[in-house]
Amino acid sequence: MLIASKLGRSFVRAGPLGIAILLGILLIASSALSYRDALRAAGMVSEREGMRLFQRIQVMLAPRGDNSVSSETLREVLEVNRTFGLTYIGVYDVGPDSGTLPRAEAGRALLPGSSPPIGTPAIGKDRVRMAFGPPPYRFPESPPPFGGFAPLPGLLPPPPPLLMHFRLAIEFEPIASLEAVHRGLAGLCLSIGASVLLTLAAVILARRAERAERAEAELMAQRQLAQLGAMSAVLAHEIRNPLASLKGHAQLLAERVVDADLARRIDRVVAEAVRLEHLTADLLEFARSGAIHVVPSDPRALVERAVQATEPTRIDVDFAHAPSQWSLDDDRMHQVLTNMLGNALAVTAPPARVEVAVSLEDDGLVLTVRDRGPGVPAAERQQIFEPFHTTKTRGTGLGLAVAKRIVEMHGGSIDVRDAAGGGALFRVCVPGRGDVVGP
Repeated sequence: MLIASKLGRSFVRAGPLGIAILLGILLIASSALSYRDALRAAGMVSEREGMRLFQRIQVMLAPRGDNSVSSETLREVLEVNRTFGLTYIGVYDVGPDSGTLPRAEAGRALLPGSSPPIGTPAIGKDRVRMAFGPPPYRFPESPPPFGGFAPLPGLLPPPPPLLMHFRLAIEFEPIASLEAVHRGLAGLCLSIGASVLLTLAAVILARRAERAERAEAELMAQRQLAQLGAMSAVLAHEIRNPLASLKGHAQLLAERVVDADLARRIDRVVAEAVRLEHLTADLLEFARSGAIHVVPSDPRALVERAVQATEPTRIDVDFAHAPSQWSLDDDRMHQVLTNMLGNALAVTAPPARVEVAVSLEDDGLVLTVRDRGPGVPAAERQQIFEPFHTTKTRGTGLGLAVAKRIVEMHGGSIDVRDAAGGGALFRVCVPGRGDVVGP
């Protein structure tokens, strides 16, 4: 059920993003197909435009005769047809003795070669080059007025009496086909932009949903902790008085018992009562709420007091980079340090030693406690700060939860990481409150 629930939440978070990406892909694919079709149609449209220009040029050259075509004549034809996209005209002789250079030409040719295959458009550099010539194309007998020339049906005009014995090459701007290609390219670019914006919007919404879910989970956890704290306080108050009475009577009874075996059993009752007393104290401390009392304190004196309260002979202290003053609640931070030192000493086997250091990092007070134990697995580094989570056979699992709450009340953070050379490094960072610090 837990795995199914996690998969369901993951699908809900990733669903909008996946749909946005899929829609973007479909949009781009559709525009790419349209662009491809525009490119394919451009060749056909260019060929038709070339045929129309060729027919117009035939009409203009027919009255001049086959051998009277000169560069001046071609320039006149070029100027008249510039509005139709014509940029170059060249006349090439046909025969075994003819060269690759034109007999006459006008305009500037951008595409290489004297001429492509007859009637086949060569496209490049936003230009189209086409060639016409033998097998002969006949000029029309009675050319229509060339302002209102209508395209002739089919590729070959009807046979006239005058023959064209040279090859004519033209270059022109395929105005109609370029417009279609540009529109297709613009549509493709707009589709790509729309898909990118759609994906970005989905990513932003997914992150906001994730943050909202995380905030809701944290709020629920805080409510649960508050309820747990209230319940713990009630239980601790209800248990503490009967427990004190039980411990006191057991201690009196132990003083009067002569039987050694019975005395050992009574001592065990007293020891368990003391353990339960510590448990109730931890519960009350965990349930304790209220403002901290921050005053200017000496972090070095605070650490020294915590070290003396544990096992000073097994702890190394580093004050080399410690500030002389910081705003702290001494009593509550003393509780944090004694808890961390006690845990470190419990997992560090002699003669290995525990290390505690005080320093300044990024305008924050940093307290570190390093042990020589087995370390904390990455999967448990968040859980160890939760209430009642413990790896000890005898423990409440409230020490680090209380420490975390106290540090957060100071506006700081506590975490654990791997220490260089083995063991765990617990790190407390407390931000400053306008403190005047110094070595």
